[in-house]
Amino acid sequence: MLSKLAFRNVKRSAKDYVIYLITVTLAFSFIFAFNLMGNSEEILNLCDVMNNFALVMYFVNAFIIVVVCFLINYTVKFMFSKRSKEFGTYMLLGIKKKKISKMFTFENIILGFFSLFISIPIGYIFSLFMSFIVTRMFELDSIVKITFNLNSVLLLLLYFVLIYLFVLFLARHRIKKVKIYDLLYLEKQNEEKRFKKNKVRNVAFIVSLIVGVVAMFLFDGQFKGMGTEPSFGIIFLSIILIIISIYGVAITLSDFILKIVLKNKKIKYSKDNLFIARTFSSKVKTMSFTLGTLTVLITFTLIALNLSSLFKAMFDYQLELASPYDISIKEIDKNNITEYINFIQKDYDIEDSFSYHGYKETNRYISNSLGEYSGWRDYDQVIKLSDYNKLLELRGDKKVRLADDEYLINTVKELGDKIASEDSIKTLTLSNGVKLKQKEVLTTGYTYSWGVGYGFIIVVPDHAITGLEEGATNLIVNTKEKTTETFGKKLTAFISPDICNETEDGYTMCYSSGNLTVRGQEEATNNGFITIISFVCFYIAFIFIAVVGTILAIQSLSDSTKYQYRYRVLSKLGVRDEALNKTIFKQLFVFFVFPVFYPIIISFVALTSLNKIFNVVLATDTVYLVYYFINIIVFELIYTIYFLATYFGFKRNIERN
Repeated sequence: MLSKLAFRNVKRSAKDYVIYLITVTLAFSFIFAFNLMGNSEEILNLCDVMNNFALVMYFVNAFIIVVVCFLINYTVKFMFSKRSKEFGTYMLLGIKKKKISKMFTFENIILGFFSLFISIPIGYIFSLFMSFIVTRMFELDSIVKITFNLNSVLLLLLYFVLIYLFVLFLARHRIKKVKIYDLLYLEKQNEEKRFKKNKVRNVAFIVSLIVGVVAMFLFDGQFKGMGTEPSFGIIFLSIILIIISIYGVAITLSDFILKIVLKNKKIKYSKDNLFIARTFSSKVKTMSFTLGTLTVLITFTLIALNLSSLFKAMFDYQLELASPYDISIKEIDKNNITEYINFIQKDYDIEDSFSYHGYKETNRYISNSLGEYSGWRDYDQVIKLSDYNKLLELRGDKKVRLADDEYLINTVKELGDKIASEDSIKTLTLSNGVKLKQKEVLTTGYTYSWGVGYGFIIVVPDHAITGLEEGATNLIVNTKEKTTETFGKKLTAFISPDICNETEDGYTMCYSSGNLTVRGQEEATNNGFITIISFVCFYIAFIFIAVVGTILAIQSLSDSTKYQYRYRVLSKLGVRDEALNKTIFKQLFVFFVFPVFYPIIISFVALTSLNKIFNVVLATDTVYLVYYFINIIVFELIYTIYFLATYFGFKRNIERN
């Protein structure tokens, strides 16, 4: 009998909690998809950095399991409270708690296994889609193959067992301790109201806002730009204070909103504002702590999305800064240039090659003006204008002009303002006696590629290098074909065999050489980092959004029966169906929007603070704003899907009842 009852309840639960089942299925699907990627040899062998992908995925999955466990436990607890009268009736009829517990456990196991079973094929499809994204990121000729493997299935099964063992243990313990009286009235119980008196609530609201503002100032104060090291202790304290502020605002803000509506008669009696305000306030009061938790998750979601964008932009900019040419070999013996070119020609067709010399300015005017930010050389590097313009030409950039008595400095972004503000270097007298005046300070070039050990180079007219000591010789090569990470290792082993070792399995391991840059190798490393960071951030963000959307949907849809009477009264008072639908839309819209406002403010402040560090490695100082608004749109698109699903489900339940 109880088994038949359990199957009947499963059908009913699946119908009532379809959004929850979809979310759990998607969560398990993503976990399985990342398991497949982490166990794919083709993915891990794309570049050296990708060897860390599996380890990162295991760590992130552990974190995701906790979040999914929270979602499932919350939903199981919610389902239990909604069916408390049913369970109380069973106990009144003489059915023992043990049997009720077994039935409820069996129901949730069936629902769980249904989600698990469906998630495996869906997860495999997700993994194929992800492999396509990876293929595009690495610009491969063929799609990376993801094979279905038993290890990934076993890992997913392990995660499933751990989650449901914990959740069902709590559920059985809850049933064991509950009494018949509690079961009969459990559905009417809500979260306890935190503040009984308005004055205490007002003070709590103001204090919560102040704590949030102080936390943001503390966080912002740790990011002052180049040369400053943030205190991780203060950053951690700021995060704790922000979380406290979020909970405080979530618990107290609804009363303030209601108070504003009730005091202003124009707002109060305008259309359905009073109905929506009271409905919203009563709902928020009964689940304020839960809304605080959801607000925290939304905050982390927006920060994760923005960090993903910032890191991608940083790696893209750094690639252009450090490796503007296909192959750059610095500080070489000029007698070896032909040997190096011949070696490159064995693998690639050379499109352009150019060698140039640096010259030593021993007075170190620029380095001395920079103080602790100067390079480690005992001279400033000078290159002549014709060589500089040739380097620009190889990149497709416009040439520059200098008068016979002018010079320019090309420097990295983080040193640009400091160098430009130094009056002592507005005019220079080189060690050969040539006097020059500063024309401009540029930060748009590829300084790291043009010289090692400097954050700048000095560009002078060709005649001005006469008498200066010749410095290192550098070789630039552009190839017709795209260079690779494998060739980078091969060229490193040829040029600097002393920094390479062969492992026991025949694999050549080379340390990084600052004198050699192969664009294909740099791209592979960057793509590896971008893949790991982007996938992890979007993975976390999607799960968080899904958890928030699911809990809000479950809470709203479960109240549709209670609100049926209220909407029926409105209908009898002459309110048309269109107006009722608008009221439902507004009611749910306010409920969904409430936990989003504060995270938008917090994430914007956090991103602005982080930009003080990132701006020196981004294309522009304001590009982070573009990423911020794009990520807000991405978040809103996913969030809107949950809102619309809840709206149509709520409206259908009202009409059906």
